[in-house]
Amino acid sequence: MKLWKTEGKSQLYLATRRLISQRKRDALKRQIITSRKQLSSVYLMLYGRHSARELVEQLRNRVPDDFEILMIHSAYDRLLPMYQGGPQDLVNELLAFCGTNRTLAMPAFSLGGRLYDKGQYFRTHAFDVKRTPSEMGLLTEVFRRTPGVTRSLHPTHSVCAIGPLAQDITATHHLGTTRTGRGTPFDTMAQRRTAIVGLGIEYWRCITQSHTAEDMLGDEFPVKFEKEPIPTVLIDWQGNKTQYSLTIPQSSKLVHNTLLRSLLSEEELITWKFHGTAMWVAAASRVTERLLEAAKKGITIWW
Repeated sequence: MKLWKTEGKSQLYLATRRLISQRKRDALKRQIITSRKQLSSVYLMLYGRHSARELVEQLRNRVPDDFEILMIHSAYDRLLPMYQGGPQDLVNELLAFCGTNRTLAMPAFSLGGRLYDKGQYFRTHAFDVKRTPSEMGLLTEVFRRTPGVTRSLHPTHSVCAIGPLAQDITATHHLGTTRTGRGTPFDTMAQRRTAIVGLGIEYWRCITQSHTAEDMLGDEFPVKFEKEPIPTVLIDWQGNKTQYSLTIPQSSKLVHNTLLRSLLSEEELITWKFHGTAMWVAAASRVTERLLEAAKKGITIWW
């Protein structure tokens, strides 16, 4: 029953992506957010209230005790109105959960502005590691601006981190040629004990770790992509400008991350609902490992 519901939601999600333009999907999202606000009393009656501490307590019960990195994907607006707090409160609780011996990370992607046209955007805009905002939601932008947080130098798929492994995660992203392959934060996360967590969003909507297989295998990956190099300017922490060749893979196929459910056990991909919102936890190493194995057999998330 649970798998059937997941498949139904993901199929609807894919259908809207295939049939409806990005601009119309954005308008639909805004309507949904407005509706949630208007129906806040109904949502609260159905699901109740919770605090940042109670939300993070859910992770304490499911994330392995020996994790080194906590990578957070989030949809802050979907936590509302049940979540009673601000984004900084949640960031603070996540930092407290990690403590001083573990590293907190979040995506800070820049996907082409309002038109989601990465190619056009980065032909005319530099990526400034200190100033380019995250387009991955309010929580990620608040985290990006938190004192002590560092960020990887990549135009589209930068990652922010704070903690003992922050430099390991972010230092070499711009030295490679891929978003999520060798030398990127996602490679580092696959090699360390990394728990990837979803707050308020299903895994099949957001788990970027699923792209490591295609970037690591390159030409050996079963699905072939059109790749156009785009000259881009990177601005580092010291204000130095560097030329970077951004490659954006293009395919007529769509990503269908529900494949992960068949590759990972219930213990390796844990999903649940908390006050009506989707939550999940998975190990980065398992996601990358299983997708690499599947790709070598001709099985991919691209359908």
